[in-house]
Amino acid sequence: MAHEPSNEQSAILRSRADVILIDAVAGSGKTTTLGMIARDACQRGMPAAAVTCLAFSTGAKKRFAQKLAEERAAGIVPLTLGEFAQRHLRKLQSVGLLDMPMPAGPGQVRDRLVEAAESVWQRHASRGMATEFDFGIEQSRDRIDHLLQVLRELKAKLLTHGFGDDDFGSIGQFAIADEFDLPVEIVEICAAYERLREPEPGEFAWQTEDDFVPDLVRLLELQGTALAHLWQPSLYLVDEWHDVNAAEFRLVAMLKRRARLVVVGDRDQVIDAARGAELRFSTELFMTTYRDAERLPLHRSRRFGASVSRAVSRLTSRPVESIEGLHTVQHKVDYDPATPMNCAQAVAEHVKSLHAAHHDVRLSDIAIVTRDDDQSIDLENALIDAEIPYQCEGIVSYLLRPEILFMRALLHIVGGTYDTLEKDPETIRAMVTALAAFVSMSADPRSFDSSYLQVTRAARNDPLEQAVETVVGTPSSLQWFFDGIVVRPQDDDSVLTRNWKARFSACVAELAGRRESLRSAADVLLAVQAMIDLPAAVSRAVPRRSEADAAMRSIAHFIEFARAYAHKPLADFLAELRNRQARLSARTRSNRYRAQLVLTTVRTAKGQEWDHVILPYLQQGEFPRGPDLAEERRFLYVAMTRAKASLTLCEPGEQYRQLWSPLLHGDAARDGSGRSVA
Repeated sequence: MAHEPSNEQSAILRSRADVILIDAVAGSGKTTTLGMIARDACQRGMPAAAVTCLAFSTGAKKRFAQKLAEERAAGIVPLTLGEFAQRHLRKLQSVGLLDMPMPAGPGQVRDRLVEAAESVWQRHASRGMATEFDFGIEQSRDRIDHLLQVLRELKAKLLTHGFGDDDFGSIGQFAIADEFDLPVEIVEICAAYERLREPEPGEFAWQTEDDFVPDLVRLLELQGTALAHLWQPSLYLVDEWHDVNAAEFRLVAMLKRRARLVVVGDRDQVIDAARGAELRFSTELFMTTYRDAERLPLHRSRRFGASVSRAVSRLTSRPVESIEGLHTVQHKVDYDPATPMNCAQAVAEHVKSLHAAHHDVRLSDIAIVTRDDDQSIDLENALIDAEIPYQCEGIVSYLLRPEILFMRALLHIVGGTYDTLEKDPETIRAMVTALAAFVSMSADPRSFDSSYLQVTRAARNDPLEQAVETVVGTPSSLQWFFDGIVVRPQDDDSVLTRNWKARFSACVAELAGRRESLRSAADVLLAVQAMIDLPAAVSRAVPRRSEADAAMRSIAHFIEFARAYAHKPLADFLAELRNRQARLSARTRSNRYRAQLVLTTVRTAKGQEWDHVILPYLQQGEFPRGPDLAEERRFLYVAMTRAKASLTLCEPGEQYRQLWSPLLHGDAARDGSGRSVA
């Protein structure tokens, strides 16, 4: 059913500007507005085929299609930017300007990354270049996935186009490494991978969906006549413009030509750095690129009431309003940051009170939105203790995170107890993989005595699969896997890797020898922390410093959780972890088609909404995180604007005013005035 346009939407529909940037706020009907423009264009005689509707994700494309149907814009099928670019690449193939490259699956891409890493390692070794980087990525799926994410970011910023240039050398590599907070060796591996993929300018050996947009931009820049062969629509409508990256911005600018362009976005939702989104594409660069563009507001939200509108207006210093009739209740929950788990327990109690106070409130109507996923550990434990069923969205449950599984594996080996791993192949697989990632494991099957291992023929050529099958069959062989494989020196180990293996081996051996005196899990974890440079160990498995810091925060939360069981033997703590994991899995299975609370992060929550939203840990060092308060305000804006019926802000009590979040209170946290944006 078509919507009646608001005054703001009517002004947008009346505009005949060649380029329009709709400056929207959360919940203001951004996609609906584009649907209205598409409908009006068709009613004025424009063929549906002449209207191109674009989005930046599959979910956004589906929402766009829904709004087009509601506005009766028949015959228009939205596309993602990737799909749009792929169609143009096929067009260039049809006119003989491109040999369409082979599509590559995940396995092929991983093989090429391993090949690239090997070539960089060989170059370092042949030149006698000293490095502390561990190039042995073959058995670490997490490290390979991390490399793939880095590649996506570099492609999104069009930085990979310079990797084949003759003058791209150490200066360019170090500049990119500094910008992305990466070891330079990661950039070298990505550059080697791209040289394998694009051996000659504009000739691609293989292609993934991440390559469609940057490859099309590359071809259009290299072949000046190619643009003339591509389709020319009359109208471009682009949704969620705040998610645009450099490659997509460049492609839209190149393909626009004589078409009309209307984009809609919310500049305070520019938080998706992982896909290369930047604020400048919605502000000064847009207006510089399209000097005659008209900027029109869409500032009235249809999601939340006036209380949230006033709060986010103060937060962002721009006008945000709500349509009449909407009401959002704001709750404030105080907690004691000096008491472990106090915030998480307060959140669980608030969830129960919300659920009890309103009979029509389902648990699936409630979302707990954290700044980052490492903040979920205490929350998960509190929800499990309170018997509140929940599901993680965009978060791996802390019990199955690599850094926690690594610490759990050490507990099993030091304690010599493996009962809780019986009949738990999922945990064993993840645990073995984590050990392989944190301490470099050889990928050479010759390092394994396959006659000793009880494995299937299919696993014989895959060392990691050999280890997994063996430990699944006999959990106590985790000790053998650690001693005989993980920390066993190999001929091709670097000096640094040998030193790390020796350190881990000595640490575990000493602690196993002190087994009688190390009664609790907390005793063991604190001893590991004292003997091993955990931040350095984590950075080997998680090269990006910001992600390594998050993993270290997870470990710190895990150790704090273990302290609560310091009065119990180590075996009891491992049994408790198994019970919690089993309770969570059982509830997930039994509640798969029933209401479950959502535990998620701000990044994952973007684009969604819930009746009731709870924001925990609103204090210094937790929210905000990092020195860029402008970015942190955007994160908080996104989090707050997910709420419809109620918004709950959890912050330290009055006696901890010095810890109050400056995002909410500004100088009030320091001067004691108590002023707040909320």
